[in-house]
Amino acid sequence: MRKYRAAKQATLSLDSLVDIVSNTVGILIILAVFMALFTNLAAPGLSDTHREPVTLQRPAEKILVPWSHPTSKNSIYFYLHQNRLLNLDLPAFYAALADHKPGDGGYPVTIELPAVRTRYYPVTNHVYCLEFAPRRGHGESWSAAQAPGSAWQRTLEAYPREKYYYFFWVTGDSFELFREIRDLLWDRQVEVGWKPVADAVPLEICNGFDGSSAFQPQ
Repeated sequence: MRKYRAAKQATLSLDSLVDIVSNTVGILIILAVFMALFTNLAAPGLSDTHREPVTLQRPAEKILVPWSHPTSKNSIYFYLHQNRLLNLDLPAFYAALADHKPGDGGYPVTIELPAVRTRYYPVTNHVYCLEFAPRRGHGESWSAAQAPGSAWQRTLEAYPREKYYYFFWVTGDSFELFREIRDLLWDRQVEVGWKPVADAVPLEICNGFDGSSAFQPQ
């Protein structure tokens, strides 16, 4: 019985030794393969001349971020809806408001113009608001605006960039056209501001509130 146990222990010890040697040889072979690969990559050789160059850098892209900023220029307002451009003619409104007689009624005062209904109402002695409701179908298509003598061309002449910035209310169906118009105005060094609006929502501006950046150029 003792001889059997001793023989069995010797067999087990020999098997364990063979396993250890095999594992060690396998690890050495793997290390040798990795070392050969790293040596081939690091050392210049004939294979490098056939290796395709790898470009990791991408060309720089210029991204323009339109930040709002204050300005001393006066504003001119537009409504861009269904790809039609409408100038909200403030001088025509103020001229009609000046003709409004006190006996015609109290505030708010509503002025009816062909393309827009404008509602004027005071908030305090120094603050008043205007609410515009553009009429459907008015304004110019962009193709018509390109023609000489169009309302858009007359506007560009009457409101120069040195004194005015252009502000747009834009509905969701006209974003692409607005970007085209904005790029054109930027090329002419005209400052531009804008605000997205829902369809058929009245447009409101208020005069006299300090610190508001809602209608600044960008």
